[in-house]
Amino acid sequence: MRIAYLALAAAMLSGAQASAATFTTLHKFCSKVPCEDGAGPLESPLISDGAGGFYGTTQNFGGQNGGTLYLIAADGKFKKLFDFPAIASPRGPLLRDTSDNLYGIESNGNSGSGGIFRLHPNAKRTKWSFEQIYSFCAEGGNCADGNVPVELTYEGAASGVPYDGISPLYGSTQFGGTSGNGAIFQLTPKRGGWGEKVVYSFCAQTNCADGQWPAYALFFGAGAKLYGVTTAGGTAGLGTVFALTPNAKRSKWTEAVVYSFCAQESCTDGNQPSGLTMDGNGNLVGTASAGGDAQLGTLFRITPGGQFTRLYSFCAQPNCADGSGPLASPTVGADGTIYGVTSLDPRVYAFNPQSSTYSVLHTFCTDQKCSDGFEPLSPLTQDAGGRLLGTTAFGGTKHSGGTVFALVP
Repeated sequence: MRIAYLALAAAMLSGAQASAATFTTLHKFCSKVPCEDGAGPLESPLISDGAGGFYGTTQNFGGQNGGTLYLIAADGKFKKLFDFPAIASPRGPLLRDTSDNLYGIESNGNSGSGGIFRLHPNAKRTKWSFEQIYSFCAEGGNCADGNVPVELTYEGAASGVPYDGISPLYGSTQFGGTSGNGAIFQLTPKRGGWGEKVVYSFCAQTNCADGQWPAYALFFGAGAKLYGVTTAGGTAGLGTVFALTPNAKRSKWTEAVVYSFCAQESCTDGNQPSGLTMDGNGNLVGTASAGGDAQLGTLFRITPGGQFTRLYSFCAQPNCADGSGPLASPTVGADGTIYGVTSLDPRVYAFNPQSSTYSVLHTFCTDQKCSDGFEPLSPLTQDAGGRLLGTTAFGGTKHSGGTVFALVP
């Protein structure tokens, strides 16, 4: 049972406060059965279409029961663009290349272990064709090539530059690899198809000190280092932040643990990291879904020199009014403000690193039929005007298909 006065004191010390913001629901999925527009935008953040609009995906329903590709136009209007085949069921972030092709992750794939797809648009982007470019567990039951892909990226993605379509793609799988505990892979376009190569398999060290089970966070930083988090493994077995560094020819990659969670007594630094990004100063900024003072998650920062700082401990306010259980990577705004969502006590939050002030921008209700949505699982996207765009996995209508929302801080 939470002790109210201790929680209130913690909130005061952390600078938590309420904040006024304008919240708008842009679309409610599955308002009518059979859910032709799709349902369940799970771990699917919105990405720019290069023309003022934003692409996103749903995992379920649509015309072929495999989810949908949709567009939120610059004027806020929703348009379904494509019905995925049942084998696809997209999950995770999309990538866009210089020819407006889209790349993403299939939850199922030919083997049921997941895959990578590419969508080709026509000149007016009114029709799209689907191509599976890789299906995991192609090497048999041991899944040495990976199993259950969770993230996809490329060098330059963090800057917003579209993928060039010819350099390698990189990604993570939650399972599979040499020991079955997850892997980092490289996909390279070749004549006649794509070649897949595992560049690192987790749990290569005793007791999985190098990490185990990568989560939804993978990106390139300075020096071509590939950063991410694992939800388990490390010194205490409760997750890591890792960095992979390639040699000059990119033929070998060396893994280093940047931070092992639960290094502090009672895991007040957090455990089970769930998200990671980088701010304009080269600091790693991330979330842990558990640990902290209330054991319901933390927001943290790691400097380029390796210094760890807990920025905020969730559920510092009575009844977790500030939110708890962050499962998505935070988003660093143009002014350095850190934005994000919590999932257990669903909120949109803002943290000002200059003043160490935490604010709740929006509170979702806790019923799956709530009109504004329920359980935000994806990172927020900030548009050129500073507006935050996001999705909820459920809620919105009586069929609970999820929502797309916009918020002006």
